[in-house]
Amino acid sequence: MGLQRELAVMAMNATPLPGKTNFLEEVGIATPVPRIRGSIGAVAREPFLAFDNKRLFDLLVAFTIADFPDGAGCSDYFNPHSPWYNVFYGAYGVRSYKRDGNPWGFRSDGRPDVEEMLEIPRLDYNFLTAGELGCPASRMCFEVREVTTGRQGAWHSADVACVIPSGLHRTEDADAPDLSYYAVFGMPEEDYLAGGRESYEPVAMRGRMYWRPVADRLTLVWGGLCPDTPEGQSLMHGIIDAMTPVYTGG
Repeated sequence: MGLQRELAVMAMNATPLPGKTNFLEEVGIATPVPRIRGSIGAVAREPFLAFDNKRLFDLLVAFTIADFPDGAGCSDYFNPHSPWYNVFYGAYGVRSYKRDGNPWGFRSDGRPDVEEMLEIPRLDYNFLTAGELGCPASRMCFEVREVTTGRQGAWHSADVACVIPSGLHRTEDADAPDLSYYAVFGMPEEDYLAGGRESYEPVAMRGRMYWRPVADRLTLVWGGLCPDTPEGQSLMHGIIDAMTPVYTGG
């Protein structure tokens, strides 16, 4: 196992960081993230609190990413030639502070609120991922292109086609990155930016999210997002196939 990969596994397993807590675990709600072929085999669970997010919710992100290829100094998360480009999958816990007391992603009459749920990946991909990797605000480009809603048992679902800002970048283009993120993802390979590829380029993605209330003011969400390519969507199906029995029991 390469040293950078070993560091990434250690960093992910060390979460939540000291001084932070997994607020879902505290109330007995698990966020399992099954391992699939090509993933790193470690899971990070990191809370982002409302006063830091400047949003009306606390967010718990439980995720895994692509493995590190032999000899590579970074995860295939940064590899534009991989179906794992900009992919992470797992679960969110959302603790709502809405004045009406409803869990996040639901209206006062109990109906699901898809637009409200989409605030979570918008925050995650723009600010908590690309932003922490140094993406300037002018390149934060999360945009929803298409949404199809559904239901699977107790879970509401949304199939989403969107554009996100890539985490791939040149170090000179990074605007005050959080260096601890490089412990997880590694440093992007220079070769991945060959051919005039831009830092934090827009990437077309397609994925699925499931959500339901699990306790007072608490919403549990699971799913993933992958490149909108045949290879990326094959990976997406594999992720959903692995996660479905874990969260639905069938």
